[in-house]
Amino acid sequence: MKKNAQIITFLLLLTMLISGCEKFLEEKSDKNLAIPTTLHDLQSLLNNAYDINHIFCSIGEASCDDHFLKDADYNGLYYESDKRQYTWQPDYISRPQSSAGDEWYNCYKIIYICNSVLQSIQDNSLVGQEADYIKGQALVFRAARYLDGVQIWAPVYNKSTANTDLGMVLRLDPDMNITSVRSSVQETYDQILRDLTEALPLLPTTIISPTLPTKAAVFGLLARTHLIMGNYADALDNAEKAFEISNDLIDFNGLDANTNYPIPAVNQLSSEIVFLTRMFSSNINNFNVARISPSLYNLYDDGDLRKTIYFRKVDDGYYRFKGTHTGGTGLITGITTSELLLIIAECNSRLDDLSEAAKALNKLLIKRWDTDQFIPYSFTNKDVALNTILGERRKELVYRGLRWSDIKRLNRDGYNITLTRIVNGQTITLPPNDLRYAVAIPETVIEISGIQQNPR
Repeated sequence: MKKNAQIITFLLLLTMLISGCEKFLEEKSDKNLAIPTTLHDLQSLLNNAYDINHIFCSIGEASCDDHFLKDADYNGLYYESDKRQYTWQPDYISRPQSSAGDEWYNCYKIIYICNSVLQSIQDNSLVGQEADYIKGQALVFRAARYLDGVQIWAPVYNKSTANTDLGMVLRLDPDMNITSVRSSVQETYDQILRDLTEALPLLPTTIISPTLPTKAAVFGLLARTHLIMGNYADALDNAEKAFEISNDLIDFNGLDANTNYPIPAVNQLSSEIVFLTRMFSSNINNFNVARISPSLYNLYDDGDLRKTIYFRKVDDGYYRFKGTHTGGTGLITGITTSELLLIIAECNSRLDDLSEAAKALNKLLIKRWDTDQFIPYSFTNKDVALNTILGERRKELVYRGLRWSDIKRLNRDGYNITLTRIVNGQTITLPPNDLRYAVAIPETVIEISGIQQNPR
């Protein structure tokens, strides 16, 4: 009971510390107050899957081009910030008053917990295999949150400007008296890579639960990070290492497309999940309301089983999503085996190994197509290979929180993707590389902390 009370006290303190209350922040706080000091208590903090593994950002998914709202559903959005988010307004879109809640707060709440765990391990000289395991977990969860946040509140990684572009506020200490300052995009990615690299030797290979980080999770996050940065050799190396450890693929030929959620899930998780993170979905992302964009749905050929496994037709002739990996409405954003294969295929293509690119892609698609209709790919042209793989990436990773980041990195590389919405008869566009791809930080955070807002 004493341990549970200590954890509850710590979490109450944490809520007060990062709630945005100026009066409280003016008081000097003791960062050691009520912070758990035993390994059991520290692990208990990281076992809170609802917070630690869930409530990842949904802003990117809400802003991408894979789905749309009909006018009646848009007009029915309760929060003005949701409407502004959906139409790519320059400000007042990432706010506590939204259907997804305060996503900036959600991000930094978990970062604060991770920092507190890491600080407690250091201050209390906790050593040994269990301490290392807990430290590794905290490093991975912190890196995952920074990687999630930098896709939303910062411009895309661009090697030529990353040292000056505004990135995340890098909090590496639980002391709330430290002044908040935005780091550069380069510094943010360097910290993500540093955390993951440090965590790798501390974690096991065997997956006990997808909610707990393992070496495969770290390799997968490293692969995703390097892919975003354009480090294709490093992304390939890490994706291959992750897939070597965790490589289960569900054969869609054995699924019943007529069920509500066809992808099988044991304990609400499919066997393809290497590392579980989930977004806290906003009303914009509610796939019982949002329709799939015809431009996406029309990419699927008739022999592609994802056409019926992922989507169901509604009375108005449009389609809604049903292809979750949770056996229900939960939307995952974490690492899966299918994403690993697509990273392997894309990076091999970019590195001119078209044979290996086709091999990785075919390994995935044989599980996604009707086996009587699937014709394996072979590539002789790099551009054809890359465009094919990128198309398959979009078709496979629907509602996974990755499309927004993909659009940003592809536009950086010259793909010139323009997003378009028609709302109440008005056509709204988001041009390639627009400043609005770095979403406005909540104005209340700017007012309280004094950190610099994203340029507009």
